[in-house]
Formats: sequence, C-alpha cells, structure tokens
Amino acid sequence: MTSGTHDPAPSPPDEAPHPQTTPDDEAPPHNPPNDASTPHNPPHDASPLPNPSDPADAPDEPDPPSNASLLHRGGDRLRRIGRWLRVHAKHALVVAVVGALIPVAADQIPELFEAPPPACPGPGCDGQSPKNHGCAADVATWEPTEGEGNIARIQLRYSRKCDAVWGRILNGEPGDVVSISVVGGSSRSASIDINHDKYTDMATVGETFRVRLCAEPGGVRGHTGTWVKYCFVATERSAWN
Repeated sequence: MTSGTHDPAPSPPDEAPHPQTTPDDEAPPHNPPNDASTPHNPPHDASPLPNPSDPADAPDEPDPPSNASLLHRGGDRLRRIGRWLRVHAKHALVVAVVGALIPVAADQIPELFEAPPPACPGPGCDGQSPKNHGCAADVATWEPTEGEGNIARIQLRYSRKCDAVWGRILNGEPGDVVSISVVGGSSRSASIDINHDKYTDMATVGETFRVRLCAEPGGVRGHTGTWVKYCFVATERSAWN
C-alpha cells in the first residue's frame, strides 16, 4: 500500500563554481620551459661566405718591407746600440757577442763601434798636414844658423793653436830627408821629391816638449851635397820667431 505522502522531486544539483580570472597585470609571468635538448639556432645570415680559393675574396695583404727599409731600420738600431756600448762596455767580449748575435752587413760593423776621430786643432792633428788644417796661421819658427852647421836649412815649426810641431827643409835636393822626433811622442819625416823644399806632417806636443830635428842627405844619383846627417834639439823655450 502506498503511502499518501508524495516524495518531493529531487532538487537540481548545485552548479560548479565559476573560476575567477586574474587580470593580465596580476598574472604570474609566463616562463617557457627550459628544454636543454632544444639547440639554440642563431639568426640565419643570408650573405654568402667568402671562398678562399677565389682570388677576389682573398683579404688584401700589405706589401712586405723592402730590403733597403729593413737594412735602414736595422742600421739605426745598431747605431744606437753602438753608442751605448762605447759608453758602457768595459770588455771587448761584449762587442764581439753583440756583433755576432745581430745580423748586419760586415762592412757596417766597424762604423757602428768606432769612436769618432779626435778633432784638429787638438789631438787629431797628429799625423795631419798643417796646411790642410790651418795650423800655419799662428806658426812660430826655430831655425839654427848656417854657422851652427845647418847646411840644408832645416826648421822646426810650432803651432800653439794646434799644439803641434813639424819639420821643414828649405835648401835640399831631391832625396834629402827632414825628420822630427818628439820625446815621449810621435816621429815624422818627409823626403824631397822635386825642387829644394819639403815639410813633414805634424806631431802633437804638450805645453812643454823636447824635439829632435834632423837632416839627412839622399842617396839618389846626381846628388851634389857633401854634407852628412846632422841634428838639433829644440824645446818650448827655444828662440822662436
């Protein structure tokens, strides 16, 4: 028997709540997954690669320096080294080692390490011509007399400006010789070629000096003189004219 009561109809199920949306400016940033297996490909360059075998694509190379340029640069460097060595080197081995290690033309090595020659007036007058260096401008002369046996008329010449002396013969013949010898210094001599006179090159002297002056007859055929070799000695205190 059925009851007189009627079951009410089932109520419709509750609707699922609608998810709330988050505005874009509040959404967490989107980080793409880091997939190490995915290679990173750089952007493709559409320009063609240069072809090494094509002369047009080969890079321009500078012209190599010329041999003259290399030698000039090497010479400048070696001249600076040579000047340094002249001041600082105390042993010849240093110069020899540097000369062996640095490539340079053999004829340039003496010029690099030589000290400049001394000047004239000064020590550089030794062995030089008095005429070529102006040393005769202030010359003083000492000449023994004929009564002293000076048959060939030899003279000793002295330049205080050049600190040098030289000998001269005035009454000789071809082949006759005039010579000087500085005590503690150098010696010079000259022989008459033609005519009757000749002078020697210079020998340097100090403030005080002693010089031996000599004349010697030549042995050439036709020599008419009958005199023999003779000598005189002069000092800075002699009677200079």
